[in-house]
Amino acid sequence: MATVNTGTSAKSQMSMSSGWKSFDELKEKYSPTEIRFEKGRRTVGLWLGPLLFILLLLMPTPAGMTLKAKEVLAITVWTITWWVCEPIPIPATGLLPFVLIPAMGIMKYSDVFSVLGHENNWLMLGAYIFIGALVEHGFTRRTALWILSRRFAATSPFALIISYTVAVAIVSAFLSNIACTMLFLVIGAGIAEALAISEDHPVSKVMKFGSAYGSQAGGIITPIGSPNTNFLAMGLIASLTKFTIRFGDWMAFGIPFGIIMLLVMLVYFRGMFKLEIANLERAREYAQRELEAMGPLSVGERNGLLVLAVAIILWLVPSLVSAFLGREAGLTKTLDVILNGSVVALFAAVLAFLLPVNWQERKFTVNWTSSERAINWGAIIIVTTGFALGNAMNAKDVGLVAWSAKQLAVVFQGASPWLIVLGFTFIGVLLTQFIPNVPAIGMLIPVAVPAAVAVGLNPVAMGLTIAVACQQSYAMPIAAPQMALVYGSGGLKITEFVKVGSLLSLISIPVTAFFVYYYAAWLFPYVPK
Repeated sequence: MATVNTGTSAKSQMSMSSGWKSFDELKEKYSPTEIRFEKGRRTVGLWLGPLLFILLLLMPTPAGMTLKAKEVLAITVWTITWWVCEPIPIPATGLLPFVLIPAMGIMKYSDVFSVLGHENNWLMLGAYIFIGALVEHGFTRRTALWILSRRFAATSPFALIISYTVAVAIVSAFLSNIACTMLFLVIGAGIAEALAISEDHPVSKVMKFGSAYGSQAGGIITPIGSPNTNFLAMGLIASLTKFTIRFGDWMAFGIPFGIIMLLVMLVYFRGMFKLEIANLERAREYAQRELEAMGPLSVGERNGLLVLAVAIILWLVPSLVSAFLGREAGLTKTLDVILNGSVVALFAAVLAFLLPVNWQERKFTVNWTSSERAINWGAIIIVTTGFALGNAMNAKDVGLVAWSAKQLAVVFQGASPWLIVLGFTFIGVLLTQFIPNVPAIGMLIPVAVPAAVAVGLNPVAMGLTIAVACQQSYAMPIAAPQMALVYGSGGLKITEFVKVGSLLSLISIPVTAFFVYYYAAWLFPYVPK
């Protein structure tokens, strides 16, 4: 049977971390061979990062590039090298540019540290607090069990997989990919136990794959679904193009793409696995038992759901008005100020602190202790680092973005635009099979956006295409934390994991390149500022 503890609560899983671990922690799950590889990777990266930094500083400044641009490039290379090799935790590496950029005189301290107050950081902070309430009070688990307890889920093995994967994607749209995958590994293990099937049964395997794959598809639907990557991409695009992507703007392309990828995954599962099982009703009965054990909606769940509904409605209003009146309309600009995404998120967070669960005991929907558990400070640091590097690259007296655009115009001269889009998408998908998607996005968007400008493509659409491409990492357990969680839960051979994930990654390349770019280009017409 699966090694996941079915008694683990969603709350405790939310607090678990699957990020950077010391070697003492790695001994729990890694083999001696894997630990030796990790030691080698981290040791090489520890020295390679500063070495590349020094070499770039010592090399002659390329024609047309400013000295400050070369220095920003050197800092970026060091940061990305440490992000890839992880000699220290990725968020800790994110602090490096905040030391080097002002210390080297590239930008003023006040300008560098001002990005700590970037609106997206406050949006993430508020969202973590009130979304944490839904996890704290069990609403995310209830949602999953409710979907799996529907009669449709018991009509066929494929219907069960559809229900399961759709439930993963819906929950992941509002819960981080890692926490969502943990939650569904627990639920999937319970279903497998109810069905009396082993961990190497095709249905068990598909539920494991669905836990990770579905969370990646759902994580693209909203900015808070995969906050590390989505907010980093939004910040980089804003820094490089001066085009702000609102919460509702992201959902306008995220929802249809998430649905398309879900359909692709489900068809893929149907063709890849032979889904046969007896006593299928047991899965639905298990979900019903677990749901009944939770009882009716608690006050905390109702309050959390109310706060979420208020936040989503207020987030969507500016985007809806913009869709009808245009981005430059007076009412649109007014609502962008009054209902700014960060203002709404913080309002929702405060509301969660005010709505009582038990007024006599002065117990409220969230408290500061639970909020501290829900806030992912590492993600906020990583995203802030992206803002800092993007601003530094685009600063007037640095000009790294402008220089890159000129060089790329020469490289891509005469190339077909759709081939350029496809090429960058391929690089993004390939790269994130071997390195985390955060450094991949941080590496590729600053290259792809100037390339788009150089050949007349929409840079906003190109940035979004890269952001999505770097989240199509299915082939390797090291590709994303949720992939490592699924592989580590047992029942999957590495050869099978790579085979299933590689084919889906290849399929995702044309889907991402052509749907995301051309749909986003239509959705967000870009006028240079």
